[in-house]
Amino acid sequence: MDQLEELEMSFIEEYESALLLLEHSKKKSATILLSKALFALIDYILFSKYMKLPKNHAERFRILEQKEPQIYELVDSVWNTYTDTYSKPSAEEAILLLQGVIIQIIAYDGIFSQKIKNITGKK
Repeated sequence: MDQLEELEMSFIEEYESALLLLEHSKKKSATILLSKALFALIDYILFSKYMKLPKNHAERFRILEQKEPQIYELVDSVWNTYTDTYSKPSAEEAILLLQGVIIQIIAYDGIFSQKIKNITGKK
């Protein structure tokens, strides 16, 4: 399996797992997994376009800000939602916000595999 496939599978597993947790009202865990899915999606973009994987969140944000400013704005807008999950209960609003950003990014950038589009309902 190549790197892009691994990133694709990570996104799909994290996104699907978040949906399963939501079915059982496990909002905090679902929010954390949606955040991880979002970062896997970003890494998918960065690897497929620039053959680069960031070492950490700071590098991820720096690359996005320089090379993908529209996506950077979307991810930056939900960063506090991600960091808040460690100290606060997760709200339905946070879940909807993260899902919305994931769907916007997939709709914005046409590089995603059909598997990723199918899992989020973006065909």
